[in-house]
Amino acid sequence: MLGKLFLSICLLPFLLFANNINKCKLDPSILVTIAKVEKNKKRKAGYPYLISFNNKSDAIFIRKKLGKTIFLDQRTIDCKNKKLCKDITNFLVSQKITNLDLGPFQINYKYHKMRVEDYFSFKKSYFKACNFISKLIKENGYNWRTIAMYHSATPKYNYNYLKKISLLTKKGE
Repeated sequence: MLGKLFLSICLLPFLLFANNINKCKLDPSILVTIAKVEKNKKRKAGYPYLISFNNKSDAIFIRKKLGKTIFLDQRTIDCKNKKLCKDITNFLVSQKITNLDLGPFQINYKYHKMRVEDYFSFKKSYFKACNFISKLIKENGYNWRTIAMYHSATPKYNYNYLKKISLLTKKGE
């Protein structure tokens, strides 16, 4: 009971933001769920200053180049603020590292183009995620398997993501 209350209080600003916008027609709980699944274990859902590597070798290369202290775990950098996030992302791209998940919704740089600083804006990445999921729903129908395509349309990865979403929705988190 206290856990649910604490979680509700932590996500209240997120829910208020989601409920007060007209540009996104999706149920805000969908984006709350995506933010929870995409979060780093060491940060709250919606934390915007994350850069995650999808290729292990890229993370190892950058860890050697920039040091371990900026890494939260084996694949994720906490870049602390929008300017530093932009600078690090631009450096990574200059090194031909583009398969990156950025910001609070872990939007993939390689496949979803935005201004670099916009990946690290909660509001702008929220709308990007909303638009992408809305497009998927329009093309594939409204169901959790379609929403799991946010992560991947490849059946194996889609199913794994679907399990994560399902666990969160069953727990009521």
